[in-house]
Amino acid sequence: MALDAVVELAGAALRFVARMAFELIVDWLMYGTGRVVLWPLCRRKPPNDDLCLVVGIAFWILVAFAVAIGQSGPVA
Repeated sequence: MALDAVVELAGAALRFVARMAFELIVDWLMYGTGRVVLWPLCRRKPPNDDLCLVVGIAFWILVAFAVAIGQSGPVA
């Protein structure tokens, strides 16, 4: 009986932490980056969320690619 309550409390805490991680990664890093990149291009009408997400993901893929190229060193 008491073990069920502990398991349920642990599950709730895990769901809370997972939701916060999702909010941080997707909402702030992906949507936020997409909005910042698109802001100079879409002054009159704000871009929709789908476009912001695609641009944000593309930006972070390009950053990861640039870091990977930089880590490989010069080609000689």
